[in-house]
Amino acid sequence: MTLARLIHFAECAFLLLLAYLVVGRMLPAIPQHPQLLVFLIAELLGVALILLQRPGDVATGLKTVLLGFGGTGAALLVVPNGVQLAPDIVSTTLIVGGVALSIIAKLSLRRSFGLVAANRGVKSGGLYRLVRHPMYMAYIVNHVGYLLLYLSPWNVAIYALTWILLWMRTDEEEKVLRIDPSYREYAAKVRSRLVPGVI
Repeated sequence: MTLARLIHFAECAFLLLLAYLVVGRMLPAIPQHPQLLVFLIAELLGVALILLQRPGDVATGLKTVLLGFGGTGAALLVVPNGVQLAPDIVSTTLIVGGVALSIIAKLSLRRSFGLVAANRGVKSGGLYRLVRHPMYMAYIVNHVGYLLLYLSPWNVAIYALTWILLWMRTDEEEKVLRIDPSYREYAAKVRSRLVPGVI
């Protein structure tokens, strides 16, 4: 078995375990905050896409692999309790908006979606015309909505760590993708990584 294949199996097992844990933690809170159901659907879509993933040139360096797993897993350690800072309509708008953006980005990637940096084909349509990493942008919007619903020191720390890991993941992904001339051409046109016209 190749190392890339082993990484794929590890991605599948890791996401299935995380999905099981996060569903168990979030389900009891759904009657009070139904917008969490949307959050769960988006996370489970990611699991489905990983299971159907197309092989590609996967980075096998330890740092890259750990960032892929850590950047995904860290965000799912938030807990459904804390102080609600905004009315449900505000948190729901951000959660649903972030989830919708992440679903659009995941569906654009389809079988090219993965945890570990790889070149499974350069995507440049849809949200990828605005930023080079729209899924991470969508996650941040979703996370802000979640924090407005459940602000706690734990959740703030988890999302701060997650955002640092997401930025580091973009670095690792860009290293892999910039080997491809078509990605370099795309990156020259789309300058922003996460926020259009900002960063």
